[in-house]
Amino acid sequence: MRDSRPHAVARLTFANPLSLGYLAFVASLPLLVSPWTEGRAFADLWYALATAPSSPVLLLPDLLTGLSGWATAYHYTALALSALINAFLLGLAHRALRRSPARRGLTA
Repeated sequence: MRDSRPHAVARLTFANPLSLGYLAFVASLPLLVSPWTEGRAFADLWYALATAPSSPVLLLPDLLTGLSGWATAYHYTALALSALINAFLLGLAHRALRRSPARRGLTA
């Protein structure tokens, strides 16, 4: 029986070593970067770099909003969502690399 779509997405995002390592790295960034950063803005730069492929797209509307409470909430939500998107994409890559050539029809 095949998995349902939400279960398959959750499994690709959280149930492989590549995605879990990436999410652990992103979650541990405050501990890794806090000794070297003095302000919040520079620490946010490290978050944006760690979630780089999808965070610039999601953070584009954040440039227009300013420094309100909603803008801060959107900023951190966009960073968390981009980390989850990247973990899902890493899960897809992990699944594609682990498939055997015989299952893909590429027998020699």
